[in-house]
Amino acid sequence: MWLGSAVGITLRYALYFARVPEMLEEHLELNSPITSHVRLKEGLFFLENGISPYAGDTCHTPPLVLLLLQLFHHVSPLVHFTALVLVDVVTALLLRKLAVFYRIARQEAGVRWAEASAPMGMAAKEAAGIEDVISPAFVGLFYLLNPLTIASCVALSLQNLQHLVFAFAIVAAAAGKGGLSAIGVALSLYVCPFTAVLLILPCAALAHQQSLSARKARDWETGAYSPSWQQRIMNCGFIGYCVFFASLTLGLFACLLGASAAAMGGELQFFEACFVSVIAVRDLTPNTGLFWYMFTEVFQRYYLLFIFAFHAHILFYSVPLHLRLGCYAPTGTFIHCGAALGMICLFKPYPTASDYGLMLSAMLVQAELIKESQQYFAFLLSGVMFGLSMVPTMVAVWLGRNAGNANYMYNMTLIVNVFGSLTLSQWVKAGLRLRKRQHSLAYFRQLVLDIVDEVVADPKAAKVKASAHLDTALQ
Repeated sequence: MWLGSAVGITLRYALYFARVPEMLEEHLELNSPITSHVRLKEGLFFLENGISPYAGDTCHTPPLVLLLLQLFHHVSPLVHFTALVLVDVVTALLLRKLAVFYRIARQEAGVRWAEASAPMGMAAKEAAGIEDVISPAFVGLFYLLNPLTIASCVALSLQNLQHLVFAFAIVAAAAGKGGLSAIGVALSLYVCPFTAVLLILPCAALAHQQSLSARKARDWETGAYSPSWQQRIMNCGFIGYCVFFASLTLGLFACLLGASAAAMGGELQFFEACFVSVIAVRDLTPNTGLFWYMFTEVFQRYYLLFIFAFHAHILFYSVPLHLRLGCYAPTGTFIHCGAALGMICLFKPYPTASDYGLMLSAMLVQAELIKESQQYFAFLLSGVMFGLSMVPTMVAVWLGRNAGNANYMYNMTLIVNVFGSLTLSQWVKAGLRLRKRQHSLAYFRQLVLDIVDEVVADPKAAKVKASAHLDTALQ
């Protein structure tokens, strides 16, 4: 892990001193209106000259982040770059820690989950050997050495700061620290308005699960079968915890807004520029998402309707995912968190290429799901990589040489988002299949044990009962 981290850091500094940032900081696939380094410099210039950075439509960086980065603006640019490198390193360490927590949860799930994730005809020990290749260190290094993440860091984009707070919120929940996780989700809402609301339910469920007693962990390990009608869909204690978690998150977010207003001397222009403008998608700068093209084409009188549809549809995913995956401890909540992280990367108004690096790193935490969906996963992932690699070419043809139109860029973003959505959906389907298989294995195991107990207790009665069942089946 440390050798790989050293390689990743060295590579970033080598590209920085080769003056690569000057070539990448205006690339549309690596920067967005809210994470661009060029816009950040303009906002800092206005702030230093006594002008509100939010008076125009240039700066969309939240005030507290802007004031924090102002400290690095007065020193060498190398210090600013070093801070971004440290953000990547910490994010990689958090992803590694998340993989460690998931491995513990998988051990608590016992052999039932291992048998469900093992291919037919393969022993659970052999399957575990395959999954050990993707170790927690591998997950962290995959993010740190990912070319998309490196390019985003070298382009001086603030996108990786969002990745840091996302990972912090989930890892804090995995550690059973509900308060710290609420802080992480509030920070996520602060740097990624509205879309980060998808983290509230899975983080609350994960924090609640991890805070359970050791006795409950032993109950998970037994893997005993229980009929569906005996299982509670919603636990009253969890509902209360979730309401408290959501209230704490929104309260902390309100405190961040209050601190931002105080930092800006009572002026509220930041709220319009950093939150309302982002949610309303007023800046239609091309990026790897779908919002910019759709809202360029939509009629103005239907603008609010499409804004509502594009944002509101993500609210319908959390509860079904919790009922189908998240409420099945101890592994289901981790899968729900990974799915929520992937949906944020796909459905935020201003995504970048590095978001897909984070999504793939989160998917690698549950290695057995990738193994389960490997028939389509590699093909779909290739589609995502193809689209991302073609975006710079299409931008150059359209905006550089003026030899095309916006459809050149839109076609590639459509490929990226369609293949990215299919990749995430196949990954979630794999989790559903494993859960069903685990349930079926427990059911048939319990059925066989009941038959053996009947035979041992009264062989004659068991024989008569089996004959009656056979005659009924033949009729």
